[in-house]
Amino acid sequence: MNKKVFKLIHLWLSVPFGLIAVLMCLSGAILIFERDFGHIGQAEVTPLGRSELPLDSILTLAQKQVPKGKQIIGITTYSNPNHAYKIMLNKPAMAAVWVDQYTGKVIGEYKRAEIFKLASAAHRRLFGKAKADSTFGATTGKMIIGITTIAMLAIIISGLIVWWPAEGMWKRKLSISTQHGAYRFWHDFHCVGGAITSLILAICILTGLNWSFGWYRKAFYAIFSTQPAKSALHKTPAENFTAWEIAYRKIKAKNPDKEIRIYQGEADVVIGGSGNQQAYDTYKFNVSSGQVSSLTSYSEKAKATQIKGWIYTLHVGSWFGWISKIIYLLTVLIGASLPITGYYLWIKRLIRKKQK
Repeated sequence: MNKKVFKLIHLWLSVPFGLIAVLMCLSGAILIFERDFGHIGQAEVTPLGRSELPLDSILTLAQKQVPKGKQIIGITTYSNPNHAYKIMLNKPAMAAVWVDQYTGKVIGEYKRAEIFKLASAAHRRLFGKAKADSTFGATTGKMIIGITTIAMLAIIISGLIVWWPAEGMWKRKLSISTQHGAYRFWHDFHCVGGAITSLILAICILTGLNWSFGWYRKAFYAIFSTQPAKSALHKTPAENFTAWEIAYRKIKAKNPDKEIRIYQGEADVVIGGSGNQQAYDTYKFNVSSGQVSSLTSYSEKAKATQIKGWIYTLHVGSWFGWISKIIYLLTVLIGASLPITGYYLWIKRLIRKKQK
């Protein structure tokens, strides 16, 4: 096929899917920073020269303050002394409260900020209701997002083929003219912007499809000769807070600057740093004595678990901290502009054709 065919493919996929692609890019830009800013206004505490209470005291005091009928299933501690601890509850799903580790007082309920909730609904379900509220709305929106994502990959590939410069033309193809009118400027911006963002956008697409289609997820993991990883479910209510405290102190002594998540008989220590941001070491401990019985390091974990973490990390661009997140932010903002500039160029060509 020659470039004219790919140009038509690029155009006729962009026209129906362009606006949804804009929405996906803009909502994705917001979600990049949810883990950095999602807790602001909810989880701030002031040490005032005090030390954290023992973990068993924090849990005992918090259990008295949570709504009746709800039980503690886990707690997350942070190295930042101004960040409240997060206590996970057994119901409803994802329920949690923030607790002041210096007083044991519950300072508020964990709530996903409206801007991130709205962005997530747009990015994953095209504003369809959550599955718990409306299976049809969730399924339909998710399907449209998935189809649009596949179309975006075809748009990127066809656009690259059309743009790809001949030998000796790279400098010209990577330049943006500012002296030949608005049409030429936006044409060059569209072409150059699409080319320089294509790799990261393709990574976001190829990883994002794991959340859209089960068949794709199985095929993706099959490339690495494994099955899709199952999410770890921690639903067992806490028992014997004293054992939690004993295990926590031993684990904390070895990981003083790490985020630690404690569950019944298990503790996850988030490794952090560069690379897979979902990487963690897992400790097992005796629920009666608090004696740590085993350690499974991240490098020893199943291949599927590691791949699952990398899928998320590459999708949101957190693999190199703030630097990679800012690069992703600029990329998706340019990505959001491409359908808009594409519509402009297409309409201008239609007008010129009609005039001729």
